[in-house]
Amino acid sequence: MNLEEYRKDLLEDVRVSAETEINNIQGEFVSYVVEILTNAEEFEDFVEGYFEGIGERNKKMIMDGYYFDPYDKSCVVLISDFSNLDEITNLTNTEVNKLYDSMRHLVEASINGYIINKGFEESSSGYGFAKELLNNINDIVKFRFYIITDRRLSERVKNIKKEDIASKPVELNVWDIKRIYDIYNSSLGKESIEIDFSKMKNGGIPCVSAISNKEYSAYLAVISGDVLAKLYIDYGARLLEGNVRSFLSVKGKVNKGIRNTILNEEEMFFAYNNGIAATATEIKVELTSDGQKITYIKDLQIINGGQTTASIANAVLQDKKDVSNIFVPMKLSVVDHEKATEMIPRISRCANSQNKIDEADFFSNHPYHIRMEEYSRKIYAPTVNGNQYQTIWFYERARGQYTQEQMKLTPSERKKYQLRTPKNQVIKKVDLAKYINTYEGYPQIVSKGAQYSMRFFAEKIDKLWEKSNEKFNEVYYRNVISLAILFKETEKLVTNQDWYKEKRAYRANIVTYSISILLNIIKTQYKEKNINLKLIWNKQKLYSELERQLLITIKQVYDFITRDDRTTDNVTEWCKKDTCWERAKNEKWTINSEFVDSLVDLEEEKEEYKDGIRERKMINDLNIEMEIVKLGSDYWRYVLNWGLERKLINPIEQSLLEVACNFDKTYKLPTNKQAKRIFEIRSKLYEEGLKK
Repeated sequence: MNLEEYRKDLLEDVRVSAETEINNIQGEFVSYVVEILTNAEEFEDFVEGYFEGIGERNKKMIMDGYYFDPYDKSCVVLISDFSNLDEITNLTNTEVNKLYDSMRHLVEASINGYIINKGFEESSSGYGFAKELLNNINDIVKFRFYIITDRRLSERVKNIKKEDIASKPVELNVWDIKRIYDIYNSSLGKESIEIDFSKMKNGGIPCVSAISNKEYSAYLAVISGDVLAKLYIDYGARLLEGNVRSFLSVKGKVNKGIRNTILNEEEMFFAYNNGIAATATEIKVELTSDGQKITYIKDLQIINGGQTTASIANAVLQDKKDVSNIFVPMKLSVVDHEKATEMIPRISRCANSQNKIDEADFFSNHPYHIRMEEYSRKIYAPTVNGNQYQTIWFYERARGQYTQEQMKLTPSERKKYQLRTPKNQVIKKVDLAKYINTYEGYPQIVSKGAQYSMRFFAEKIDKLWEKSNEKFNEVYYRNVISLAILFKETEKLVTNQDWYKEKRAYRANIVTYSISILLNIIKTQYKEKNINLKLIWNKQKLYSELERQLLITIKQVYDFITRDDRTTDNVTEWCKKDTCWERAKNEKWTINSEFVDSLVDLEEEKEEYKDGIRERKMINDLNIEMEIVKLGSDYWRYVLNWGLERKLINPIEQSLLEVACNFDKTYKLPTNKQAKRIFEIRSKLYEEGLKK
């Protein structure tokens, strides 16, 4: 797919999402691109909220949203430039400067107190941003401004230097359609980081080659503190692999021991610190008069040592410390580009095994996701709207699967594929987490952002899966799709309300709170009832009683979260508080009698769910028995002999493995109970060194 085709698809997606509502289409464009940038790890989360106002000396102030990055302590502000034209036009430098000035004026008016003191509406996203910026101004180390556009930059400029604001450096990023397209084509799903060390201190990083094989090569190196700090200051959280960011968010503040060594015992830093571990997809190594040096790295990711890196950068930014005499040991693993998405998380997992990072953080390959993916490829939704074909809801377990499935298709084949697997029926992991967390009554968790919500969800699912995986069956899957429909349709209801079009803010909070509130009312007041998820699945849309109830609730929720009696000025931050959710549960909400009458008996739902559990158990039992056969008797004989040679199995375990070794001779498969024990024995031997 070339650039023009990609842009055409993007415009079509945005227009369909906006349902031709001109007032909403720019907001849909923002949502579309923000999701791309979040997936590309340009920022971890984002608060969408359009704001437009007039500042001092009639200066126009505009933004489409913001984010305060806790990892590199930057303030992110974003503005959109959406032409919605069928032909690609150019974005000039003059227009770039005008867009930037609209954001800059907003930031300056926030810092000097103009927005807070001049009567701007307290429920507006601009007021919330200004309040949060003032509260965090001493901790912020730089401003990152983003311009997103469906046009093409007249010259290929990525980062444009601007003057400091409040003595803090400014970074301006223009994401034009070409740059967005490049992300689409990236096998890693994000923009490559390419670093030329030959132009830095000492012309490169001193290193020695440690190992080289087909899978990867490894180097041991020493990187100076000032170079490491510059990398972090320039690239921020993009430099940290996802699991490292998760760990840092749990750990919180900079480690005092690391900080003390940096400030007071810099000459001992190398001795005291364990250093960092990193990965890359490509490097250049040159032999110089000073020895072997790394002069270039592509796709650098720090997979262990995020606190070390952040602490050194902090010392430079906040303490103005000279860290050129600090040296940090580094282990660099260079992974084949095509295998990077698979191998880097695995390397990160092993590198972080000494830290208390939950298995949930490495969640993409969890069997829960694999099962959801399997169901999504084989369960067709009912036909609707007179269509003569069925569609599927595509669960994207790994980033980019939907795109990859179409790469080898011809244009006509792609059109047919998208007819049966429409883009608006793609569900990502973070979406699924959002739907289920909302359904289970955690709107304050959902309001904390996609990644936080995902980690919370992952921990819960991991425990539930270990307890019993049969509950995650076909009935469960259809209910998940019903929740997806409920969430997406509620988003549309909010977007199309006149009271929302004026502000264009807090939609995510309104949606999650509205659904959670209704479900909580059912749970507490109508304990034997539930919304009709089966009817939503059959209709593939909201039924009328539920839709009419939501129209009432979403407006009441908006009024509730923006009300003056909230304990936190910033509405977005208020929605993240447990106090907000507790207050919402005790609020009096208007409930239609027809909505109550439409609720279904929970007992009926439970019976169907029990049938699903029984069916899933049968499938699980059959699968484990077939896996014994699939691996083959020779394989099990190898496992048996390996265990016997090392005296790692007892006589009972030996007899069980012999059943697996001889099924082709006895024509007798292990029972399900035996099969489970056989796999448990194999798992035990894996831990002792048996090769998979």
